[in-house]
Amino acid sequence: IWALGYVISAEHLPDDIREGSRKIFNKALKHFSELTSLRAVSFAIVGLSYILQKEHDEKLIKILDALAYRLVTQYRATTSNPEKNGWLWFEDCLTYSNYKLSEALFRAYKITKNKEYLEVATITLDFLDNITFDKKDFFAPIGQDGWYFRNGKRAYYDQQPEDAATAVEAQVAAFEATKKAKYKRNAEFIFNWFLGKNHLNQMVYDEATGGSYDGLGRYSLNFNQGAESSISYLIARLEIAKLFPNNIKTDDNSEDNKKLL
Repeated sequence: IWALGYVISAEHLPDDIREGSRKIFNKALKHFSELTSLRAVSFAIVGLSYILQKEHDEKLIKILDALAYRLVTQYRATTSNPEKNGWLWFEDCLTYSNYKLSEALFRAYKITKNKEYLEVATITLDFLDNITFDKKDFFAPIGQDGWYFRNGKRAYYDQQPEDAATAVEAQVAAFEATKKAKYKRNAEFIFNWFLGKNHLNQMVYDEATGGSYDGLGRYSLNFNQGAESSISYLIARLEIAKLFPNNIKTDDNSEDNKKLL
């Protein structure tokens, strides 16, 4: 749904591709209310937001609103001690694609102007940043080797490009919704994870291939370059280009690619 929404809204793409995507999207629409995974809900909100940025559709707005309200309801049910900076999240654990949940609510706010969505988006994004900016010197997404459960210890390894990419997207969405400079700085801070500002001080982006390594372990890179990792890097790069359009080089073999920002 996320991909379909983007394609439908992409006016530079051929009409037949966009029309085909809309047919698939319309067939899927009746199943949106059945979504239970919060990540699936968030992906759907992102897809809907792309369409609604280009066209006004009351039916789609109501669907987006219902999905966003579901995220907020889950947040209210799960969070604890908000006045004491307790556990300010939608679930009892942080796993993968965490940032997508906050991003979805920033996008929902831009469409609906519901301030509750903005409030929860801001609180949860700041909560997540406080954890993943733990070392302050570099971005450290939640590691897949154990994740982070409430009242437990967070895992630092292995870190995946997919999480860095969604983190960049969330910061860009937050900046677009609020115009606060800190989100622009945060997006740059996170994107540099791909360029060597991480605990290994190694490039995750591979200049030679234009792809991305699969992740960072405790002691070494995962040298496989899977499709998800490379696409994640490219998504992050496209997002960061929205904020720094004059600093992104189009030549992948350029020496300046090592210092995109």
